This record gives sequence, C-alpha cells and structure tokens, in this order.
Amino acid sequence: MTMNASDISGVAKNLKAVVFDGDGVLFTGSVFMDAGGERLKERSFADGQGISMLRAAGIMVAFVSAEATGFLEAVGDKFNNLPSVKSGQWPEVGVFVGAIGQEKTETVGTWLKTRGIDWSECAYMGDDMGDYEILKKAGLSAAPAQAEEIIKKICLFVARRRGGDGAIRDLVNFILDAKGVDVRTLNLR
Repeated sequence: MTMNASDISGVAKNLKAVVFDGDGVLFTGSVFMDAGGERLKERSFADGQGISMLRAAGIMVAFVSAEATGFLEAVGDKFNNLPSVKSGQWPEVGVFVGAIGQEKTETVGTWLKTRGIDWSECAYMGDDMGDYEILKKAGLSAAPAQAEEIIKKICLFVARRRGGDGAIRDLVNFILDAKGVDVRTLNLR
C-alpha cells in the first residue's frame, strides 16, 4: 500500500511505542577489535537523546536483537538507571536479545500486548532481512539510510542518516513533529 506524507504523519501521530533493532540501527553495524580481541561497538549520543525524548513524550521504547553479546543489555541498563526511571517518571526500556527471525515478531508482539498496545500503534526500525517480517507488521516501518534496499522498499520512513549515527534521531524527530510535540518543553532528566 502506498501512503503519502500526510498519511504517514497520521500513523506517526498515533504511535504509543517504538522498537529498534540493535546492530545497524542503535549501533553502526561495525565491530572494532583491539589487539587483545576485545570487541567494541559504536552508537550516537544524538540517538540516545532521541530515545530520551520519546520517553519524555510518553512513548514506550524497546530494543530487540538476534545477538546476545552484552552490548544491547549494557545500553538498556544505562537507559534504565536514569533518574527519570528511578523516580517512576519514565517506564523501563524493554531489552530483548537472542530473538531470531519470527522470534523477534513474537517477542515484540508479547511486549506490546502486555502494555495494551496494538501493532498499528508501534513503529519498528530495522536494517536487514532479520527485520523483514516485523517491519511488515509494524504500523510505522522505518529503516536507516544504509539499510538493505529490500528493507527500504517496504518502509514508510527511511532516515537520512545511517544506523548508529543519527538514524534513530531522524525517526524520533519525525514522530514528535507529527505529534505536535515541542521538544524544548520535554523534561529529559
């Protein structure tokens, strides 16, 4: 189904949850290794601020990944230990690892159901074939700039920036703009 910009903004206006893939979306998709074999991944502070903006606007956030390497869990712990979470102002971020293929869709579906959120009220950002089915299910499908073409073709929103380097923030800015949220008024602490 083809949608115009106004229709896509209408979908974004009604979102209650946004779910992000890990590698290629939250992280760049590259792995750095030091001489001792220690692995490192890169992510953007602009994306982290965007996630806080979603949460401050009352939108639920979760991450789901096939990989269970500890990186996504560490980011989730950081987000879930913010003062706004400790005080009960924001709910915890959902973090789901080891979910491969259809498991991603089932895992996110269960998370949404327990929160009373319909798929039509959920955005999902993914970049590769492991995200294909869940992107087809989400109300607002989104991809970072470097996503595979087959993924970008089925998405309603394609970020201008790459995963791990501002793509999440591009989506957040679009969603909050569609909702009419003045980001200057958000309590980000």
